Amino acid sequence: MADEDDIRAGAAGDDGSGSGVAGSGGPDVAGQRPSPRRGGRLLEPSPRFADSFGLVLVFLVAGLFIRASAGETTIGHAATLVTFAAATWLSLRAAQVRRRSLRIAQALIPLSALGAIVMLLIGSEETGALVGAFVSLLLVVVAPVAILKRLLAHPVINLNTFYGAVSVYLLIAMFFATLFSIIGAASGGPFFAEVEKASGTDYIYFSFTTITTTGYGDLTAASGVGRLTAVMEAVFGQLYLITVVALVVQNLGKDRQRRQEREDGEEEGETPGG
Repeated sequence: MADEDDIRAGAAGDDGSGSGVAGSGGPDVAGQRPSPRRGGRLLEPSPRFADSFGLVLVFLVAGLFIRASAGETTIGHAATLVTFAAATWLSLRAAQVRRRSLRIAQALIPLSALGAIVMLLIGSEETGALVGAFVSLLLVVVAPVAILKRLLAHPVINLNTFYGAVSVYLLIAMFFATLFSIIGAASGGPFFAEVEKASGTDYIYFSFTTITTTGYGDLTAASGVGRLTAVMEAVFGQLYLITVVALVVQNLGKDRQRRQEREDGEEEGETPGG
């Protein structure tokens, strides 16, 4: 009977539900090692392009230069939409959003960009510009929210955190540039007092000079709604700089410094008489 009890106990120990295996960190039933644990939860492997906010920043800057160099041509609009759509998709990958949300974005982003391009090709110039503005607004809203959510969850503030914060700053300016173009298209009149028909580059230029409070004065909003929106952008941009970006720069590399100090302390403790 004792031998049978030992056999049953050994079988229970080999089973994955046995108390002797749970939490032991040993091999799995299939011989695979369990994933590392942090805080009692299994960690999933990081997806491709995780925290690649430097690459996101490159795509954003490239899109701005493409828009400025290509002008108001159909090819310029299409190339800008494709670049910004790629930047938005890459932002979601870098921010490590949930797989379900990423699948939805992978379907909606290219379809929205393609729809805008088709409208630019077959529709009227005003309709294509308005549709493109709304699509761009959708793109620059999704990306900064996903990036900020990831930055808040960063355990360590490093260069990728800094790149992400700068990317959000550019996206805020691009958001307001798109908003200005929508206000101008919806009002039926010129948005700027100095320009009868503004281009996309004019809106981007005005937005960046506003958010940085440069204020050259060569372009000013003509309507009350445009002026109020410009003031909101200037205030929000400065608040973002003195809070988010300043905190990131202030804490950049501090974790590395603490780790180095801890390692130095351990080495001193190991020396004789320490």
